[in-house]
Formats: sequence, structure tokens, C-alpha cells
Amino acid sequence: MPTLDCYDLAIDQLKAFTRSSVRTQIMLCLKDGSMAAVDLGNKLNIRASTVLHALKQMIEDGQVNKSDLYYSLTNIGKIHSIHLDELTSAIVLLEQHKNYWLTHDLSAVPDYLLSNIGMLIHSQTISSDATAPLNSLDNFMVEVSKSEIVRGFSSFIIPGFAELVQNCAKRGARVDLILTDAILKIISTTQASSLIKLQDFDNVNLYHYGPAVNIGFTVTESLLALGLYRTDGRLDLGSEIICIGKSATDWGNQLFEYYKKDSKLIKSS
Repeated sequence: MPTLDCYDLAIDQLKAFTRSSVRTQIMLCLKDGSMAAVDLGNKLNIRASTVLHALKQMIEDGQVNKSDLYYSLTNIGKIHSIHLDELTSAIVLLEQHKNYWLTHDLSAVPDYLLSNIGMLIHSQTISSDATAPLNSLDNFMVEVSKSEIVRGFSSFIIPGFAELVQNCAKRGARVDLILTDAILKIISTTQASSLIKLQDFDNVNLYHYGPAVNIGFTVTESLLALGLYRTDGRLDLGSEIICIGKSATDWGNQLFEYYKKDSKLIKSS
């Protein structure tokens, strides 16, 4: 069904979300479990009569069930709440780092992950400022040096990264790296020579990804470092987005698997 036709069928529900902040807040509260009306009112700092009126409408719309004094989401309400939460998180994330998202190329991120980009809002996001453009890079290097799992996609090499990953491998960290043609062609340089030595470790897997893409990222057990090219094609090392937290690493691991499925194993542990 064409998108515009879907919109015509969904317009009443969409209007209900946008015109009633009470219903929206109730839905987000009930996403994590059932609650009594009085508890909803106290949590939202809203009068009980207002909460009960909204709940009555939501029951009529098939979004909420009532059992004794407790209200919970129906199957439809739960699905609505998940999408509402994702949309809210994405809007806040994009607004917080508006200039970054407007000036960087997102073409290397698949649409299904762009739709879930709100997952990054549940994490601590660190980016550089104009007075210290490499702060985020320094933070990233320190965190990776302590990691037990390092998964990365490299279409460019930042200074010291190859040696850092080699040190991680030496101390037993699990390392999986996907390298593009551009990286493989420069592994004879001093910086990239450490990448060759990684093949000597049993805890390292190297993969080759052929097409050129404007992205580089690293995922550990605790952080995601996302590096995107600017929309004018220039590399922007000083403005990586670094997110700390499970939802960010889950998103990053999905991105890694997206590229891994089209990569060729160079060396297997």
C-alpha cells in the first residue's frame, strides 16, 4: 500500500498522539508495566480526573486494558508505545546534535538502522568542541585500550589506532576488523604495518570489504564510536560521535553485522 494511502488510514491515531500529551505520556509510562490511575497521576503530576478521562479514551481505542485498579497496554498499545518511544528518542537525538546530522553523510548507514537511531539517545554522547577538536578521539582511544571486545570497520586509519588494536590483541581481547580496499592498499606504511601483525593472533579476525563507503566505526562492550564523512566528502576526525551504553553498542553491533555479511574473511582465528 502506498505511503500516502497508509497516512490517510492512520491520520486519526497520529492526531491523537500529537494533540494529547496526556495520552502520549500514559502510553510511555505503561510501556514498562501496569499501573494504577493514581500512580500515573502522581508520576505525571496530572490530576486524577484528567488521567481517568484519557484512560477511558485509550480503552475505547483498544490501546489500554483495565484489570481491577490497574491499567496496562493491549497488544496494539504496546506496539504503538514502542514506535512512539523510538520516534521520541530519535527526535531528541537529532535535535541535540543537529549540526552534526545535517553536515555529515548518512548514506553508509542502512535505513533500518536509521529508523532505530534513537537507540543512541539512551547513552552518554560525547563529541568534540571547537576549542579541543580531538577530545572525543582521546576519550575513544582510552576506552578502547581497556576493552575486551573490539569490533571495527575501517575506511580510514586514525593515528595510533592500529598499534592500539594490536596492544588489545596482545592482552587477549577479541578483535574483529573489517578493512576496505583503501586500507589494504596502505598496510605497508608504518601506521598500518601493525594491521599485518594482527594476523599472528588467534583472537583476531580480519575481513575485507570491497566497496568504498564514507564511514568508520568501532564497537566495544561499552561504547560505540561513529565516524562519518562530511557531506562534501571530507573526513572529519574531530567530530566522532561516541556513545557509551548498551543500547548504543547494540546499534553498533547491528551495523557491524550489516557490513560483515558482505565481507570476505582474510584470516580466521
